Amino acid sequence: RDRPRHAVRLRAACLLAVLAASPAQAETAAECAAFWQALAGVWRDYPGVWTAPDTALALVDDFRKLSGGAVAGDRIASYRLMHRYALSGDRQSADLQRRIGARCDALLPAPGTK
Repeated sequence: RDRPRHAVRLRAACLLAVLAASPAQAETAAECAAFWQALAGVWRDYPGVWTAPDTALALVDDFRKLSGGAVAGDRIASYRLMHRYALSGDRQSADLQRRIGARCDALLPAPGTK
């Protein structure tokens, strides 16, 4: 099934915006706060598909603390599109979502440590 051209262009723009960040930028706590804030918004839009948005919002708080209160707000819209494409079954978006999530997880202290 062919996707409309505007949808393909939108997807490409979303993925390019996410990929445009250098690996160091993508791993910052502020970027991770934006990643999880965007996911919380998608979870609210699709209740029951994934876990409750509260889980993502707790991670937003954790990454805000790590970043000194910052959230990369300019990234939320592109992350939100990536999450929606991943939810719809787009493999490239799902892979990117997993890679960014893993890099963010690596920034958090191990359980039981500070």
